[in-house]
Amino acid sequence: MGRIVHDAIIVTTTDFRPGGLPDIDAFRATLPEHFQPLVVGPIPAPLNGYVSYAFLPDGSKEGWFASDDGDKYRAQFAALFNHRYADGSTHDDSVAIRFGDDHRHEHPEPEARYTH
Repeated sequence: MGRIVHDAIIVTTTDFRPGGLPDIDAFRATLPEHFQPLVVGPIPAPLNGYVSYAFLPDGSKEGWFASDDGDKYRAQFAALFNHRYADGSTHDDSVAIRFGDDHRHEHPEPEARYTH
């Protein structure tokens, strides 16, 4: 038995980033088929060249193998957006979000943290 906790990552970046946008289709193709639909994007914003992506929750309970796999794949997804300039600045803004029924009993609000 495991706890119900949903983990997701949301990224907003820009097509101005060095090297261009990551090849999300290629990344998606490396995932097992049942994880591929969880990767969403690119979704262009109507202004300023911003583009957003998300890796949505896998639906498994904490402690299940699928949850561990989801954690691993979300980390790989986040790594696609870790470009930094020499001064530490970046075009990549990403946040990890944690929420869910069992999580709510421990924390009344969802948790969010920047991933980089």
